[in-house]
Amino acid sequence: MDHWTFANRHLRPYKTKGDEIIPRLCPYCGGGKNGRDIETFALNHQKNIFNCKRGSCGKSGTFYQLCRDFGEESDRLDIHTSYNTRRTYKKPETEVKTLTSQAEDYLKLRKISRGTMEAYGIGCDNQGNITFPYYENGELTFIKFRPARKLQKGERKAWREADTKPILFGMDLCNPEYPLCIFEGEIDALSGHEAGIPNSVSVPSGAEDLTWIDTCYEWLQQFNPIYLYGDNDEPGREMVQKLIVKLSDCRLYVVEHDYKDANELLYREGKEAVKLAYDKAKELPVYGLVNLADVVPLDINNVPAVKSNIPGLDSLTGGFLMGDLSVWTGKRGEGKSTLLGQLMLEAIECGEKVCCYSGELRADRFQYWINLQAAGKEIKSYYDDYRQRDIYYLEKSILDRIKAWYDQEFWLYDNAIAQASEESSILKVFEYAAKRYDCKVFLIDNLMTARYNTDIDVNYYRAQSNFVGQLVEFANKYNVHVHLVAHPRKTSGSLDNDDVSGTADITNRAANVFSLERVKEGDKLQLGCDSVLKILKNRSEGATGFIGLNYCPISRRLYVPSLGNNREYSWAKCEQEILRRWNDYSSEDPF
Repeated sequence: MDHWTFANRHLRPYKTKGDEIIPRLCPYCGGGKNGRDIETFALNHQKNIFNCKRGSCGKSGTFYQLCRDFGEESDRLDIHTSYNTRRTYKKPETEVKTLTSQAEDYLKLRKISRGTMEAYGIGCDNQGNITFPYYENGELTFIKFRPARKLQKGERKAWREADTKPILFGMDLCNPEYPLCIFEGEIDALSGHEAGIPNSVSVPSGAEDLTWIDTCYEWLQQFNPIYLYGDNDEPGREMVQKLIVKLSDCRLYVVEHDYKDANELLYREGKEAVKLAYDKAKELPVYGLVNLADVVPLDINNVPAVKSNIPGLDSLTGGFLMGDLSVWTGKRGEGKSTLLGQLMLEAIECGEKVCCYSGELRADRFQYWINLQAAGKEIKSYYDDYRQRDIYYLEKSILDRIKAWYDQEFWLYDNAIAQASEESSILKVFEYAAKRYDCKVFLIDNLMTARYNTDIDVNYYRAQSNFVGQLVEFANKYNVHVHLVAHPRKTSGSLDNDDVSGTADITNRAANVFSLERVKEGDKLQLGCDSVLKILKNRSEGATGFIGLNYCPISRRLYVPSLGNNREYSWAKCEQEILRRWNDYSSEDPF
């Protein structure tokens, strides 16, 4: 059980302030004999501690102790502590001025009353544009703008201040005792408030940008159920579908209506119609249960996929499709981890976030290899007399640019954490990374390093099979791609599907199976490569085959011989912007 599940079960009603969950009454003393001492108890979900400031109570301790006292079992891993975002945001610079008569008249034309405008603090900027201020704990955090008139064809509808923290519009007006209702636009949220819908909020940057889920993650845990009141167009429906996945732990209601958005419904049919659509919203069934007739027919050409930048592999497989599991096998030291590190960088280059578990490399060593692969030709070296070989390194300016490039895009589950290698913990963290950080590509290196809750050999292999099944379910549920390294059971000869260590279920459940093998010295000249990448199984295209690869020991890269080791990632192409973002972060005083 995590902090929010405990709070929803034992601390309601509560509010949040900074890192603290503060219930109205202490769960131990109940606010004293008459229940008059309120908000004396706080649970800090970052530090994993709690205490009651009421003198005659004074209960304090760890989250583990709190769960134990109330008959619950705490999570062995505090995912909220380990994986907080590090990005910094600017405060808005625009001064919110008094609403102009033109802006007020425009909003009234759209059936928004003066009282609703005042409740949300609507104002104007120096040019008379409408400003929608976003407040968090009473502090102005984010501002959206739009013209105070009907838009011309092709004119920009709205804009925001750059580098400010994306949160939900109307957060500070919300009461956790009521459901939350999420709209797509600010005027839609105002329409919801106008119609008497409690806790009407809107997303900050339209249907496609869901970064607010990260910044509002803890705040969202207070609300159950949550209503999704999206626009009645393709982007709006797509946003709702994404939120259904992201908020799958909550009871969800989807509001349906016949107009473009809630504001048009208000304008055409009135407040009662907006509220009636809300009241008639249907609760979603158990996540994953669908009516087959409602399923949109598959267009394989539009299935999201991540390319490997290895032409032969991409042409034969169509790339790594979302919702699939790929198993990688090969003898120890043949380069599986090396190639998969490259594939993580390729995913980032394709615009996808990644999350990895490495059971064999510490975080700093894992990063060292990744940095060399990203750097390519920018690697420097010096001769180490003690080791009697060249040592490779990156100059600080190059290293900073690479780290800024994959900052917030590349997540690693630190294997130094206790219980990190247990399969349940790996899945828990992967689910967290998918829901909060929108990671789309995952790597487990390797199946043998994951610990299973069994000591008997037969059960051990069954546990491995179950784990692979859970990974397949995870890939389907979150529409992501999972790469899994599994060692072969034999150490000589060519490999096929049946040679993967464990049960046959491992390769049967995978969409793809690949092997990577080094070429014997005597065969290198004939084959023209150092290694052979084989496609042993490909469920999507049905194609099998092999691709020859060469290895560069300096950059730790595998590459197609005819193309050369010339891959250049975009960190080298966007120097100014990357350095600006990285310097903004690294110049912060952590104390």
